[in-house]
Amino acid sequence: MWTEANPAAPDVLRDGLVARVRELARTSGDDPAVSFAEYADDPDGLIRTVTYAELDRKARAVAACLQGRAPQGSRVAVICPHEISYVLAFLGCLYAGLVAVPLPAPDVHRTRDRISAVLADADPLLILTTAETAGRVTPLLDALGPSRPEMLLIDELAEESATQWQEPRISPTSLAYLQYTSGSTGTPSGVRITHGNLAANVWQIADVTVYLQPRCTIASWAPFFHDMGLIMGLAIPLSVGAHAVNVSPGAFIQSPYRWLKLITDFRAVWAGGPNFAYDLCIDRITEAQKRTLDLSSLEGMVNASEVVRPHSMDRFNRAFASCGLREGLDGPAYGLAEATLGVTAPPAGVKPELIHAFDRDALAEGRAIAVAGDHPRARQMVTCGVPLRDVHITIVDPRTWAQTDDAEVGEIWIQGPNVADGYWRRPERTEEVFRARCTTRDRAPVPGEWLRTGDLGFLHEGLLFIAGRLKDLVIADGKNHDPADIEFTVQTSVDAELGVGGTAVFSVDSEAGERVVAVVEVRGQVPDPESVRAAVRRAVSAGHGVTVAEVVLTAWGAIPRTSSRKVKRGLCRDHYLRGELAGPGAARQGAA
Repeated sequence: MWTEANPAAPDVLRDGLVARVRELARTSGDDPAVSFAEYADDPDGLIRTVTYAELDRKARAVAACLQGRAPQGSRVAVICPHEISYVLAFLGCLYAGLVAVPLPAPDVHRTRDRISAVLADADPLLILTTAETAGRVTPLLDALGPSRPEMLLIDELAEESATQWQEPRISPTSLAYLQYTSGSTGTPSGVRITHGNLAANVWQIADVTVYLQPRCTIASWAPFFHDMGLIMGLAIPLSVGAHAVNVSPGAFIQSPYRWLKLITDFRAVWAGGPNFAYDLCIDRITEAQKRTLDLSSLEGMVNASEVVRPHSMDRFNRAFASCGLREGLDGPAYGLAEATLGVTAPPAGVKPELIHAFDRDALAEGRAIAVAGDHPRARQMVTCGVPLRDVHITIVDPRTWAQTDDAEVGEIWIQGPNVADGYWRRPERTEEVFRARCTTRDRAPVPGEWLRTGDLGFLHEGLLFIAGRLKDLVIADGKNHDPADIEFTVQTSVDAELGVGGTAVFSVDSEAGERVVAVVEVRGQVPDPESVRAAVRRAVSAGHGVTVAEVVLTAWGAIPRTSSRKVKRGLCRDHYLRGELAGPGAARQGAA
């Protein structure tokens, strides 16, 4: 479809997703492309499958209908359930040369708010949805006024339109879709992902997952409106000629067993999700269910999209060893929407030590000093691997924009063909984030523009370690602390019988300086709130040397999160300052 591509890329991945699906429809048309397990009418899961030939034909039909309504380059919002309709809508946009805007189906209040905000920002010409979902989409369109986009029902588009499809002119710089960020530190922004970005990142990830071969199976539950679900659950399998087997996020949360059972039944070689998914499997899958699982087909399991916990990795491996899960399959990785998805991963063919220990006090001062695992100040950290092919990483002091030594903590900056084009309609923010320039420690200019990730990290023995978010840092006594590390301490150190759930830690300004606040979710009425507060303070003081000025107990599920379950600490701080976080039986008390 285009000739401008990295000459080292495998031929089958060079021309982009549309060209690859078309090629597979010609050469492997009867092979299964995408399957979905549906549980509404069958507790064991009803499997619906489309082949590569069917997928190509249906995508061309959708594209032909779109081409008659929108000029090339127009934006089209995809608002569908997690089923084949979502795949057809997304691919149909790409086949038509249009810009897809992947969104969740409207269900809960938070999801509706997100959709409304994105629709107002992206200003799509069309919306692709289903007859089942249309009734929930219409009220959102009414709020847009006279400029509301036209809504098309994908399940009512004529499949015979496939013959009317006209292949668009697509180059690597053509915009493919807008990937809206999760908004964990602010308002979601639309990341401009080009066809070249998508092809490059698929190739980069396939390069380190050498076991991904034609006709293999990949099992996913991550939502398609999230970068991890879109790339892992759709773009990569369709690019390598694999079989993408999916279960909806809701069905997975309801029963994590379903995901592992799909891996078993379809002999999947690759699967993955955020850290919490592994914890869910550990906590919710019974011994009886384990006896029906066979995970011996797996060659790799990705753990990404949130902080990777050594404790979770170890527990998962031990919990499912009896199910045939082999050692050494852990794939902790790092990425972000601004880089399409993947940035680092464990190197192919090499299994480096994944868990390392560093001096906690030194990290708080911005220095990474390796220590023994049993050192009294040891903080166990999981490496996210090495840069993917053609990705360059440098660690930069966010105050001076000068490169740091490997042993220093700084902001992670990256370059690579997977780095996106910028933010949609945010030129100033694009210049600040995507066009950054840094210097050496001697203040000599470093060539090229860099993407500022907003993540803190460091390099140790060539491996990347993540140390938190720059905007979320908790500053206590002049030292920097990763709030996620403190939150994990609370969740794992406070007695389970006290009923502690999610936790958010942040600092607020006061006349006496920075005060550290911990917001802790509790179930129902708490007989002795002060015992919970005291337990939280003890755990944080012992583990981090940090004094928590106030512990706020709030209702279960009240801490705001993104669609990928990352804690929105900034929004939580706002709720705290407005006094909106009191939980049942746990009014705001206990300030120190």
